[in-house]
Amino acid sequence: MQRMKRPATRKRRLKSTEKTQTINFGPLPHYLGYQIRQAQAAVFRDLMTSIADIKVTPGEFSLLAMLDVNPGISQVDLAGVYKLDKSTLSLAVGRLVKRGLVRRTRSREDERYYALWLLRPGRLLLQRMRERVEAQERTMDAVLRRGERRHLLDMLQRISRALDH
Repeated sequence: MQRMKRPATRKRRLKSTEKTQTINFGPLPHYLGYQIRQAQAAVFRDLMTSIADIKVTPGEFSLLAMLDVNPGISQVDLAGVYKLDKSTLSLAVGRLVKRGLVRRTRSREDERYYALWLLRPGRLLLQRMRERVEAQERTMDAVLRRGERRHLLDMLQRISRALDH
């Protein structure tokens, strides 16, 4: 196993009246799941900071992006893509509808389902979000060597498929 560059212990700053405490992470830094979660948390923290003025969550960005390239997709199909129950997705879509970003109409093919459409304000907001997301992608690319991005994406997709039950 390759050695980790990051030590398994860190010091955290306490109040000025307390001593610095060393925290032992044990085997955590050697677990893929732990490192993937740490990276994901860092990406979300950074993204939330850069999009605070836009007032869109990363999850809402993802929904808007999917609707942009899948006009008229049913809420059921979208819930399947995200592996969410219909009620959870319905709440998120409802917030986007209330904000005038998305239109929800009964499907022409099957009136039991709702079809979703990205409206012009949603498309404009999505463009602003994409600019921020792409800036973040460039920051991440800057720490990767040539070809590593492609390999990293491939590895993450294989892990996702292996664990997707």
